[in-house]
Amino acid sequence: MQAVQYERFGSPEVLKMVDVATPVPGRGEIRVTVRAAGLNPLDWKVFGGMTGGDPSQLPQGVGRDYSGVVDATGEGVTDFTAGDAVLGTVRGAPGLGMTSGSLAEELVVPADWVVHKPDALGFTEAAALGVASQAAAGALRTLGLSAGDAIVISGASGGVGSLAVQFAVHRGATVIGIAGEQNLDHVRSLGAIPVAYGENLESRVLSATPAPVTRFLDCHGTGYIDLALGIGLAPEAIATLVPSPEAIANEVLVTGSRDSLPDDLPHVADLVARGAIKVHVAHAYPFEIEDVREAYTELRKGHVRGKLVVSLS
Repeated sequence: MQAVQYERFGSPEVLKMVDVATPVPGRGEIRVTVRAAGLNPLDWKVFGGMTGGDPSQLPQGVGRDYSGVVDATGEGVTDFTAGDAVLGTVRGAPGLGMTSGSLAEELVVPADWVVHKPDALGFTEAAALGVASQAAAGALRTLGLSAGDAIVISGASGGVGSLAVQFAVHRGATVIGIAGEQNLDHVRSLGAIPVAYGENLESRVLSATPAPVTRFLDCHGTGYIDLALGIGLAPEAIATLVPSPEAIANEVLVTGSRDSLPDDLPHVADLVARGAIKVHVAHAYPFEIEDVREAYTELRKGHVRGKLVVSLS
């Protein structure tokens, strides 16, 4: 089978399409014929060497999120059979032992990492859900968001941010979404009050808010902890997906998929299948190495609206 791997750390140019042995599921595992793989910023940070990877552990596979069809099961698996449509996320420490990430024609994973795909949910959209939905759900859980809260979300048009906005609206919160000028209409369509990046952001956020801000979720990074503190929020009312020195120094909540629960992914998949939540796929790329490199190059720019996906079939 074919899979995307890297033998050294660097830019997307280090990614290669290689021929590898088709994996065989062991006890408690299933093999999935991958139909689509969702891309995440963590992917390029890993193959870029930004997460402290060990060169002696290379080559490694790339990608975490996927959707597909079960084509084989290992001993002891009872919840899945060949032909089942599924989605999931490769867990653990990415880049450490991931000889086959989700950017591969076949993927073997423990059965308890996988959930059934609702019939009404397409494979492309399903592949975009894993990391983003778990990070958004975990972050809002950490913040203790409830109906009546007013929450500011930075990076509101991105993969995690756009889902966090919708989750918060679905729970009855007022949402102020910070995004680029070109994405304000999109953020408004998700149910948030949009505010553009730029000068005088603190005053513009406060003037756009119909009620006192009670929570802040940073899905972007640098500068937003100061903004949240400037609005008058206590550190325990501020959460960030970016474990920066700024976040640690101010003792705000560092959160994400680490705070998700096993039921989060199937719950979100059901919400999307029923049309209660929308997942926006900005572009689906073919499973060719130049296209995969192009996709990660675009993702690294940090301006993607929603999610990027690689389609394998």
